[in-house]
Amino acid sequence: MKKIFLGLALSAIVTFQACQSADKKSSTMKDSVAGDTTMVNGNHVVGAESTETSLDDDGNTFLKKAAVGGIMEVEAAKIALKNAKSADVKSFAQQMLTDHTKSNTELKELAIAKKVITPDALPAEDQIHLDEMKKMTGSNFDKHYVDMMITDHEKTVKLFELGKQNKDSDLKKWASNTLTIIEGHTAKAKELASVIK
Repeated sequence: MKKIFLGLALSAIVTFQACQSADKKSSTMKDSVAGDTTMVNGNHVVGAESTETSLDDDGNTFLKKAAVGGIMEVEAAKIALKNAKSADVKSFAQQMLTDHTKSNTELKELAIAKKVITPDALPAEDQIHLDEMKKMTGSNFDKHYVDMMITDHEKTVKLFELGKQNKDSDLKKWASNTLTIIEGHTAKAKELASVIK
């Protein structure tokens, strides 16, 4: 009986020590992982170097502004597809949705590669603007949307002209390629404005 009791006691002690040892290990591992893991654009990047971007301040700012602009174009296009009266405006909105969804994906990939955290949502004032647009329909919506596209794309052209001058070759190439598309959007929006007056 003593042997059984002694065996159980010894077994309990070994089990208790093993549990404590495992707790210490998992605690240590948890701390080291938490210390080395950073989220960049929704992806885990391991290592302290993950927060050091290879872009200068201008490149960093460019990507962040371009991200917000791209999100705005996609969300406004979705509203236009529902609320526009003109088939031409709806067709233009579909082109905006297609082109800007593609460029937003490319921007996100570039930002991840350069370790730049870009916004995934719009600033409050832009979201308020979109919420107001959702209440508009017909010809009033068409005029508002097309005027907005002209204004937004003219500003975006200036932004991308700056991006095209950045010293980072990847950013410069993407900005140049995307600028050509944006200039096409600007011209098309101006054509539409003359038709839907």
